[in-house]
Amino acid sequence: MLDKEKLLEHVQEQTLKDVMLKILDKADGVLKRHDVKSTDFLTPYETKAACDLLNGIQDIKYIVTGGYEEAERKAMVLFPDYLDEYTVDAPIVAFEIKSTSQFEHLDHRDYLGAILGMGLKREKIGDIIVHNNTCQVVVNSSLKDYILYNLSKVGNASVKVKELKLDEITPSQIEYKQINGNVASLRLDAVLSLAFKVSRTEAQSLISKERVSVNWMQVTKSSYEVMEKDIISLKGKGRVIIASIEGKTKSERILIKLHKPI
Repeated sequence: MLDKEKLLEHVQEQTLKDVMLKILDKADGVLKRHDVKSTDFLTPYETKAACDLLNGIQDIKYIVTGGYEEAERKAMVLFPDYLDEYTVDAPIVAFEIKSTSQFEHLDHRDYLGAILGMGLKREKIGDIIVHNNTCQVVVNSSLKDYILYNLSKVGNASVKVKELKLDEITPSQIEYKQINGNVASLRLDAVLSLAFKVSRTEAQSLISKERVSVNWMQVTKSSYEVMEKDIISLKGKGRVIIASIEGKTKSERILIKLHKPI
């Protein structure tokens, strides 16, 4: 039996600890009953933490997949180490959702809202990829029939839904708006202020209200220092990537280049 308390003693964030505890419960099932167990979809931050956790447990192997190579949100499948990973299937399916309206512009939020509006949980949904008037979405296979036969509208637009093979998923081609600026330091509140055009005081308030994440890890300290390639997310406002740190101005302010998906 796994000593879950000891395995999780280094995890400080309660939300992450709750997710890791569920994964350890599944690992226990694999060890005790020689079952194959799968997780919900995880953020990159949760995925890394789960891999670190499972790497320290003997007699278990796992695969990580989001349905396609570039996936952001991924599920894990845990299985006894005597099984070959090629014999283990991840419980993942994909759909194409196509709008029948030429005039209704739908975005990621519209599709996610429609799916969650059916009473489904976010952790059962993987990536949502929007291409013009179509969307490809990866979900847990347990939702297959429910979505296929019940999703008929997104926003005000009627939609048609059909199942896709996983190898038919087309990764999104993300375009970025470049933001050039300078900050007094690489503190999170300073960079957030530049990225989202809010005051430093407002940035600090957003951070303390748990609306900001760095690399999918919730951060509540304004003094947290970010680095090149970090991804900063603000709930309801999107995300920015620290593309590069360019040096300093004559007044010792830090030159920074940000990429904001558009």
